[in-house]
Amino acid sequence: MTDPHPSLPTRPAAAGWSLLELTTVLAVVALVCLLALPALDGVVTRWRADMLRMQMVTAFNMARNTAITRSQPLAVCASADGRECGTDWERGWLIHRDDGPDARPLTDTDILRFQRGSSARGVRAFASTGRSRLRFQRDGRSSGSTLTVDICAGDALHSQVIVNNVGRTRAQRVPQPTPCPD
Repeated sequence: MTDPHPSLPTRPAAAGWSLLELTTVLAVVALVCLLALPALDGVVTRWRADMLRMQMVTAFNMARNTAITRSQPLAVCASADGRECGTDWERGWLIHRDDGPDARPLTDTDILRFQRGSSARGVRAFASTGRSRLRFQRDGRSSGSTLTVDICAGDALHSQVIVNNVGRTRAQRVPQPTPCPD
């Protein structure tokens, strides 16, 4: 059969989406993202708590190894500003030379390293009662009682970093949902 109108060019069907289809798809995607956002916030907070735990384990191991290598007592303490020891482990910590049990002001030559912690909201870290700092002797032993740093993500205890008297560091995630101790 021949084309009844040979002089009219045939037009291919238009490819692509109409404006109405595109707007509908974008509205559905925006709605799904809006609904998923609160769930993602909890996941991100737990990831940040994991990162803080891994950084602490690394810092404690580095301080112990440095104390052994230098044959010099070292300490790790919570610090927000990199100059003075404090109590907020989530803000950061200092590794410094340790000349005794008194908490004296640190000089620039005493400070070996300052590590910023997590600035994420919802992530908190605090040490066991009575341990404001972690001390390593020349042989790598940790003097005093066992140090436990509890890391909370939101209102739940997320994980713990534990340093025993021998100076070995271990970390564990809390398997069951537990309220964060105050």
